[in-house]
Amino acid sequence: MSLNTQTLPRLYYPFEDLISPYAAQLEAETKKWIYNDYAFLPEEIKQKYDHTNAGYLMARFYPLATFEQLIPLARFSLWGLTFDDYYEHQNSQQIRLLRKRVMAILQGAAPLPSENDLFPQLATMRDELSKLMPPNWMARFTISMDKYIEGMELEAPYKATLQFPSLQEYMAIREKSVDVYPLIDFVELVTTHALPDEVVHHPIMQKIAALTCRMIAWCNDYFSVQKEQGRDIMNIILVAQHEYNLSLEEAYAAAVHIHEQDLEAYLQLTAALPDFGNYNEQVQQFIYYNGLMIQGHKSWYEIDTRRYGKGGHPEADRFR
Repeated sequence: MSLNTQTLPRLYYPFEDLISPYAAQLEAETKKWIYNDYAFLPEEIKQKYDHTNAGYLMARFYPLATFEQLIPLARFSLWGLTFDDYYEHQNSQQIRLLRKRVMAILQGAAPLPSENDLFPQLATMRDELSKLMPPNWMARFTISMDKYIEGMELEAPYKATLQFPSLQEYMAIREKSVDVYPLIDFVELVTTHALPDEVVHHPIMQKIAALTCRMIAWCNDYFSVQKEQGRDIMNIILVAQHEYNLSLEEAYAAAVHIHEQDLEAYLQLTAALPDFGNYNEQVQQFIYYNGLMIQGHKSWYEIDTRRYGKGGHPEADRFR
């Protein structure tokens, strides 16, 4: 039975929908990196990334950023997509070793001659970010990256066996593996205000960050499920369908309902923030920019990318 996508419940955000005036320029820069700095990728994979429009993703995530700020962010966007695609089917032990290397490079180590182009690109991104942000922010960004690869490590056994986790297990893992904690850190880069650790680590701000990760994860799953059917099980729609024995349409509705609950919780928290004293204005600015990012992610899927269209996503076996 074919799925009538016109009748599916839609995702909605009450945030502004903006795009950077540098979008085309940023995308052109990203395409240069694909063909010049990722020599280890087969040509057909490069062409798929050419149609992904990773530069437009950052132009929508951070529409008010300067071009200088957008360069390391776009580098991260392309790096993250490639890293995830290239290593997503590694086993837990292999990902654990990757995790150690990524942490070492972010903390100052040099890439090894034997490592592929992802590692020099990571070092370049580290150096670009270090010029823009203070050491305490870099330390937090490194922790966020560690969470991301920890999420990949936790996903690995399920991907290897195609055995579904429970819905609750999946949601806990996906909050990390969706790779959004680093993107939330980037909001501070764009606002040019690195918030103090005591603000960022406040329980309410931590909950806002977690809900941001969750909503972007469910949005990603919403648009990618047709690509993942039959080859992956780490998708909230497929997990819900399996756990509750739902039709695919019912599973979409269940996932959208979870998304709506998270959005409502997010809006309630951001409407009643605690008093952060001298940082109140900066926190309000952070929340506004964070909303732009959440909205921009959905708009990228709807307008800019062919990543989850037919033939738009690289298959793992084609990397070799």
